Formats: sequence, C-alpha cells, structure tokens
Amino acid sequence: MGSLAYDVILWDWNGTLLDDGPYGLQIINRMLSRRSLPVPSFEEHGRFFDFPVRLYYERLGFDFSREPFEVISQEFVDAYIDGVTGCSLRSGTQEILALLSGMGFRQSILSASRQDYLERMVGHYGLKGYFEELLGIDSVHAPGKVGRGCEWMRESGLDPARVLLIGDTRHDAEVAGKMGVTCWLLEGGHHPAERLRSTGCSCFPNLDEIREALAAPVGFPSRV
Repeated sequence: MGSLAYDVILWDWNGTLLDDGPYGLQIINRMLSRRSLPVPSFEEHGRFFDFPVRLYYERLGFDFSREPFEVISQEFVDAYIDGVTGCSLRSGTQEILALLSGMGFRQSILSASRQDYLERMVGHYGLKGYFEELLGIDSVHAPGKVGRGCEWMRESGLDPARVLLIGDTRHDAEVAGKMGVTCWLLEGGHHPAERLRSTGCSCFPNLDEIREALAAPVGFPSRV
C-alpha cells in the first residue's frame, strides 16, 4: 500500500487542487474598490494572504472599527460561493488522484472551508470517490484548520510519520508541524514560491512533479 515513505495523503483544497486564487482576488478587489481602498496585484496578494484570514483582511486595509470582521468575511464568502464553480481544478488533479488511488494510498482533504461547502464543491467536480474523509471546519471565518487536523490525527490512530500533507501556503506547513506530519508545498497557489521555500518544506512547481515523486520506487527529491 502507498509508497515506501507514506500511506496517507492529506490534501489541501483551495489553491492546491482547486485553482481559485485569481477568482478570490477578483472578489477581494471588488470589495476593496467599493471602499476606495488600494487593490493588490496577484503578486501582492500572495504576499498579503495569510491565516487567520482576519490578518489578511487587516493587511489589505479593511477597518474593523468601522465594519466587523465577521461582516466583511461573510461578504467575501457569499460572493465566492456564488461563482466558484466556474473555477478549474489545478492541472493534473484528476490524474494524480486516480494514480494514487490505484496505488493504494488513502487520500483525504483537510480544508479551512466550511464542511458543507467543502462537500458540495468536491462533489461538484466529481472527486468524492477518491477521498476517505473530507475534513472541513464549522465556521466560514476559518479559524480552525490546525485544530481540525490535530483532532483527526488523534482520532485516526495513524502514525504521523506515514502521513503526508500537500498544500499551497505557509499555513499548510504550520498545520503539518502541529500535526507532526510531513508537508510538501505546491507552487502557483495562494502563496508565491519564495514564501513556500522559506518554510524548509519540499516545494514542487506542479502536480505532475508531485505525482512523479510519489510514484517513485525509492527516495523522494528535495525541492527546497
């Protein structure tokens, strides 16, 4: 089952399997424009984006003394859900999920998305059959990915050394660290490559190279 190194692949969703970064930025920029605030480029967005998302909004210039964070966050979520199904999956998503499933890997998703949204989205793209668990959170304000991941590890009884988390942000590296599992990071998502490489995790330019690494009979390349 799996590879010589891992049995379980724990995927992030937004930015890792779903290519929603440009779409999310369009929404944020409309929100900023309505408030006469500067709008960031995609590169600037990658430097600002962070978890908890409250910090991201503060960096963009939203004033919580005038509008509560919960109101701003809900405005984004409502707009995001309205059109997110127009986003594409990251190139190679279907292929890597199918290959790893055929190789015997247990695959799950750990996301900062609300549980019902996550289930709806994964179903929309026809991917549910590849995953044993879909692990979302219970709030659209995204405070609990670390807690959800650690809870899952405790309940699963899995050996952390046999679990690999694949994500696209520094936060994924932080989550993996709290869970005690290995993290690989995928470039081209919500954080630029230089922020990913600063974590010390192995970084990959695309899903094809991650697929090759996981299918390799021995060893795993260092892409720091």
